[in-house]
Amino acid sequence: MARFLRGTTLVVVSALLMACSNGGGTAAPAASTGGASPAASASGAADSGGTGANAGATISVTSLWGGAEQENFQKVLDAFTAKTGIKTKYESIRTQYDTVLQTRISGGNPPDVSIMPGIGFLRRFAADGSIKKIKDLGIDPASIAGNYAPGILEIGKVGEDQYGIMVKFNSKSTFWYRPQKLKDAGVDVPKDWDALKDVISKLKAKGDKPLGLGAKDSWTLTDWFESIYVRQAGPEAYDKLFSKDGDWNDASVQTAIKTMLEVLNDDNVVGGINGALGAAFTDGIGQVFSASPKADMYYEGGFVGGIITGQVNKSAKLGTDADWFDFPSINGNSGVTIGGDVIAALTDKPGVKEFMQYMTTPESGEVWAKTGAIISPIKSVSPDVYPNEQTKREAAQVANATAVRFDGSDLLPSGSPDLGALLQSALKGQDLAPLLQTFQTKVKSAWDAEAS
Repeated sequence: MARFLRGTTLVVVSALLMACSNGGGTAAPAASTGGASPAASASGAADSGGTGANAGATISVTSLWGGAEQENFQKVLDAFTAKTGIKTKYESIRTQYDTVLQTRISGGNPPDVSIMPGIGFLRRFAADGSIKKIKDLGIDPASIAGNYAPGILEIGKVGEDQYGIMVKFNSKSTFWYRPQKLKDAGVDVPKDWDALKDVISKLKAKGDKPLGLGAKDSWTLTDWFESIYVRQAGPEAYDKLFSKDGDWNDASVQTAIKTMLEVLNDDNVVGGINGALGAAFTDGIGQVFSASPKADMYYEGGFVGGIITGQVNKSAKLGTDADWFDFPSINGNSGVTIGGDVIAALTDKPGVKEFMQYMTTPESGEVWAKTGAIISPIKSVSPDVYPNEQTKREAAQVANATAVRFDGSDLLPSGSPDLGALLQSALKGQDLAPLLQTFQTKVKSAWDAEAS
């Protein structure tokens, strides 16, 4: 899978750009308007509505989304139930997703459908037979191929078989900020890394804490590292690092981490490093965009917009109270990293096939896209359905990028050590050399285990 992604990402993005210009969809990320309605019921089971061969059946669907992200996805589940009469019960697994999923599988109680946050997860569960091939559900992959730009379905392949289907993308190259605070400091949005450090210095000179940071959720640090590494070391080095040939002892890795620490330090983040390590990623968003903000900027993906207006501050207005700029270039490089999720079936119970098929339709894509929480990979979803300028800009950012790379930590094999935990240790000031040596040894073992 990782080999495929390295070779095809630019092809995919090019095709998506063509789809946009023809009035079709894009594939990438999203900010949000917020204002999402709560889930249909406390149990997560939507009320029955439509009719069909399996109307009245109930399937379980799990992902790691909670809060506003869950509320937005619930709209898709509700629309599916209204169309088919098949009920859904949504389950949120917020931490250790692969471990919890494996426990459920080993215990004979898997969810019917899993939305997986990492391609490594997909490879692992396909290899041990825990997830169903699309064709074994009775869905011909060729029958849905026309819904996607070339390369999108291949992301869900393991070997020659289709196991998963990409359902959403997010840009990881959006840097969120409070426009008025930068205006008050007399600074423009930074275009490159040196300019970012200058903005941070000027915000501090006004007595502000420049950055919110929710580093308790260690994956936020992996996004920092990846965005720096792809720009500083270059796309080809990025490809190698996150493959079986990667060398985490390479000097470029320490260089990127040290660059990250130039801005993520006690002086710049709310509560200092110790405070940041105790703050969840939504807490970090709230540090900047709540009704009582403590900082001025927050780096994370396009989904932050939806969390701002749908969760941490429903009165906030995108474009006025919150906006984003491109993650600053380094060494003249301005590549874009993206994250995405794939849907896979763990059972073939009544209703599973219908749900998997529904998630490939423009109808499902439009319901979700209208929330502003995602950008759909389904090419016939019109850009007109996206509800705000921030979302549309984000789609264009990915479509127009000179280099696009998939989230690196999501490409690592299941069983890899936690890159985010390594970066947490780096924030605490621990010596990088032994940390990276240990990481290299363990990640190589994980690659070897996957290949065996």
